[in-house]
Amino acid sequence: MTIKKQASKKNEKVAINRKFGQIIIIPLGAILLISALLVIPLGQDHNAYSQSFNTSSTVNSASSGVDLLNIHPTPSNVKTGNTFELLATVINNSTGSIMLPAGVCDSPLTAFFMANVVIRPDQFQGCTAPSSPFELKQGEKVTVAGPVPGTLYQAIKAGKTPATATVYYLTENMQPSNVTKPFVFTIS
Repeated sequence: MTIKKQASKKNEKVAINRKFGQIIIIPLGAILLISALLVIPLGQDHNAYSQSFNTSSTVNSASSGVDLLNIHPTPSNVKTGNTFELLATVINNSTGSIMLPAGVCDSPLTAFFMANVVIRPDQFQGCTAPSSPFELKQGEKVTVAGPVPGTLYQAIKAGKTPATATVYYLTENMQPSNVTKPFVFTIS
């Protein structure tokens, strides 16, 4: 091979590597940018991630009349490596009744953790005892636990842990709905 052909092949390889780098780096950069934007709370109440469990209602809960209060882990002192559940009080301030999944096989409560916690499957054998939904009448409240059987929340790092809790329910017209609320707890 001549020196000119070798230089040409080397230039082709460099061009291919640059193209490959652009194909990988540009989408990866876009994903990182979008992820960063999703994590930054835009236009939200600055107290939404305070330690207080009585945070203000989200737009979803305010418009539906269903609210979440006193969202916290159980046990209350979560340590790194431990698994835990969440408890939350659901208050029905809507104009009618709502239906919540109930029983040992169901939970209306789920959560998303911004840091320090992994959500993983549990060695759960399944449920064979279906339960009827629980009716929460107007003005009533109930404490619910989550996650659903077969899911574990495990603390993996100490520190303040911002999260969002969501309760799923059916309206009086049997339309699916939910209410989501931010909360913060500390892992030791």
